[in-house]
Amino acid sequence: MQNFKKAIIALDGSSSKIDNKSILINIRYALNALHIPFEVYKSHTDGFIKLRDDMNQEDTLYIVNDSLQFHLCDKPNILIARSVPWVQATPKPTTIGIFCQEMVAFESSQLIACISRNTPVRQHYDLNAATTYILVNEYQTKETHTMGRYGLAAFSWSKMMTNDVHATLLLHSSNDWPLVNDMLQDGVSCFSHPDDLLVIINRDICLVEEATAIIRNYMDTHNIDACFAKRVDCFSDGALKFKDICNLPEYEGIDLFVFRPNAACISELINIPLKLGRVAWDNFWADRIKNKLPYNVCHHLPHNPEWTTASGFDDNKHNMALISEHSKPGYMGSELYDSYFKDVK
Repeated sequence: MQNFKKAIIALDGSSSKIDNKSILINIRYALNALHIPFEVYKSHTDGFIKLRDDMNQEDTLYIVNDSLQFHLCDKPNILIARSVPWVQATPKPTTIGIFCQEMVAFESSQLIACISRNTPVRQHYDLNAATTYILVNEYQTKETHTMGRYGLAAFSWSKMMTNDVHATLLLHSSNDWPLVNDMLQDGVSCFSHPDDLLVIINRDICLVEEATAIIRNYMDTHNIDACFAKRVDCFSDGALKFKDICNLPEYEGIDLFVFRPNAACISELINIPLKLGRVAWDNFWADRIKNKLPYNVCHHLPHNPEWTTASGFDDNKHNMALISEHSKPGYMGSELYDSYFKDVK
């Protein structure tokens, strides 16, 4: 970690002033934990030259919002942005972290890790050309509860996409029970830009309206090309925000996977025809991806899982046979797969 002599917190830009006490408390906590002295920058009317000089002091870390202070700052900085409407933030070569306000207000551990690592974030090639694809399977059902879950999920995507103008929905069609590698192939074929994201979710998974902003900022900050997230189970009759589910306990199932075009795991996963919604496919994918999103961004109406019933038995055997075949030494979970396969075989 660079030995910053001090930090300057400048979050009072006129266009995106940040006055959430939780954000300020967590920033101060992170800096105190790292023994970095800080000062809160006060606005002045002494002109741009003084502002530019103030924003470019040696051995100083800047924590700024997307305002004039950020655009004048060429020293190491962390950008705190709104998730709406700035889902995609434009970093500088000196930016070491991008966080939504919701992310910082939630907790400070990721901010501490970011400052400690002190590595430039992933640089965008062309911010306005990047697309976030939300890919789901196109199910048909007449069962009332299932239709309700699908409808609520679709409403949440619509709400999220009104805030993220770079997001678009993809529907995967299949003649039989869907295979996740076919879904991945569909999504990968849509990539046209190095900064594109492919988000694959189950058909009944709801997204909070800040979901794509949190996902993109986390992946940019950590320079990763794939990640996964667990859902939370809760009852709702409308779209929820991050603050509504951020502290709820995670469900063990994994229902959201994200890929960038150059994610190394794609080449393996795209060739293994596991059944969607059946046993262990999500655990297998997570083992290959490794990176877990540390934020709750998706939720789900609880229901009896079909994979645990007799109707899912054959597809469970299909998944476990493939997982047993493709498990390799050194991959977390291969022993668990083998044990489970003996039980369901």
